[in-house]
Amino acid sequence: MVEKDPTKERQAVTQAVAAMIRRSSEAGQLIAESEILRRLAEQHHFSSPALDSEVEAGRRLREVLAGREDTHEVFAQDGTRYYYASPFLTEAYATILLRRQGDPLRLIAETVRENSAAYPRPVPVDIFTQPPFAFSREEVQNYLEQMAVEKEYCDILPTTTSASRVFLYSTLHLEGDYASMLAEWIDVGQLENP
Repeated sequence: MVEKDPTKERQAVTQAVAAMIRRSSEAGQLIAESEILRRLAEQHHFSSPALDSEVEAGRRLREVLAGREDTHEVFAQDGTRYYYASPFLTEAYATILLRRQGDPLRLIAETVRENSAAYPRPVPVDIFTQPPFAFSREEVQNYLEQMAVEKEYCDILPTTTSASRVFLYSTLHLEGDYASMLAEWIDVGQLENP
């Protein structure tokens, strides 16, 4: 029986994992650690007896990825590890993809709060119909109606521009008049004053 060369085996695993992550990222998706491990097992990359356990395989996978500057991991609230390749996805985009797997109301609220606090700016409602959010207009409308009656989201308010475009802002980080002025500038003012 011929033993496998550990260096070649490691290189093969590294290349296989990098390709999986790259393909998922190119498609605008994250890939779960469990999915990577499942595919590696199907491709017989983890044939060593020491790699039989999922814990050991996960440790080995993280070891392989540790040296790659273009591969990053993010964690879901339940602790599940996901990976993405930075040439194709940004950290912000990956975070949105991760959040999208959970509660859509929380996703919208966190996005609005983050934009209100960090930039500061209101968020156009129609952004939630575009990738990476990709909700339908009806879904967005339903989510906003639900948010309007839930105490947890009482800080998320709408403002409408003179062009009839609706924006959302958080009263935790922006005052209403300022948010309205910013929305008007984003939607109308910038276009009229290049």
